[in-house]
Amino acid sequence: MRVAIVHRVQPGERPNLDELRELCLTAGYEVVYELVQYRYPHPKYNIGPGKLAELKDAIKKFNVEKVIFENDIKTVQEYNLAKALGIPVMSRTQLILEIFSLHASSKEAKLQIKLAELKYELSRAKEKVRLAKMGEQPGFHGLGAYEADVYYNEINRRIHTVIKKLASIKKRRELFRLRREKYGIPTISLVGYTNAGKSTLFNVLASESVPVDNRLFTTLSTTVRLVKIKGRSAFLSDTVGFIKNLPSTLIDAFHSTLSEILFSDLILLVADFSEPVEIIREKLAYSLETLGSIGAHSIPTLIILNKMDLVSDVKKKVESLGLTLPYVMISALYRTNIDVLEQTIASMMGNYVIATAKIDGSDESSVKVLSEICEKSNVLELKYEDGFIELRVEAPNHLAEKLKRLSLVKSFRIEGS
Repeated sequence: MRVAIVHRVQPGERPNLDELRELCLTAGYEVVYELVQYRYPHPKYNIGPGKLAELKDAIKKFNVEKVIFENDIKTVQEYNLAKALGIPVMSRTQLILEIFSLHASSKEAKLQIKLAELKYELSRAKEKVRLAKMGEQPGFHGLGAYEADVYYNEINRRIHTVIKKLASIKKRRELFRLRREKYGIPTISLVGYTNAGKSTLFNVLASESVPVDNRLFTTLSTTVRLVKIKGRSAFLSDTVGFIKNLPSTLIDAFHSTLSEILFSDLILLVADFSEPVEIIREKLAYSLETLGSIGAHSIPTLIILNKMDLVSDVKKKVESLGLTLPYVMISALYRTNIDVLEQTIASMMGNYVIATAKIDGSDESSVKVLSEICEKSNVLELKYEDGFIELRVEAPNHLAEKLKRLSLVKSFRIEGS
């Protein structure tokens, strides 16, 4: 479908058509015309009458089938624009909802998007019915028969149904999380602005093959895998990407998914290092702001500057960013500096000790527990001698305690204590 994109920019703001164009591409639209206007919103059309006339001419000239605004347009403005232009008009919020709906694969993601769509529709329901009764326009079909309150109550009923289904899924997810916590293994969350390369990095660290695409919002559901980073076991979680001006309805809908980040021991904040410095700063600031909004600001965070292979002078560029948080520069695609990244992650994971012990190799129950310790710890030394097993491991505290209980008297020792 051929579309025109529009951004009415407040004085002092910067146009955001580049990102809107990417969103259109992700949704399968072809952008054939772009329009920017610097002014405060016009009450009737959002843009001024002069720019409306320009847009109308462009629609005929380029055979535009839909107009997409970067701005959130009021219901009455959408109606007036559709009437004046003769084609459907939508906002960035509606476009993002459409993209999320296209990309949702898990039951939870589909329900979360349905909830966001219903909440968005609820905020516009009464006005939409009122306008539809004045005469149908593109995007306002089929509502004329409704009474506003009936339509509003019907959407409310559907919202409550979806919320109940999501609550049931949330309980199951909490059970899985509690089971993970029982292992005492750290959790690492991959976060960042959409399309920064999180899923590519996830595949590298987890030896996985989750979908990777250069379109926005490939990942909508949290994927968790047990990984080993420099011998240290951890649960690695890939989360939905951030984006600025994300509709509040979507933030609310995905809050339960994002809240998983709160239980992380370490956050890996991925940024696209190939972008201009001011864009990287802006996206990092927005990502950190989003983490703060869900209460994750106190969790240790490592910034990962991905796609360094596309940067000519990495040292100069990173200095110009003026980062205050720890960072590592990598290329997930070409696996550049992954060893440095893993070493940094391992050093930031915490709650690990290096312990030495000697246990009876003939005791089957001890050997069984020992196999769990070896699986979930970094085994530094291991030898068998005269029916005994001597080992030196880097292990989480709870596993070190298990090893202590297995050990022969006075054979257990924690280095540095």
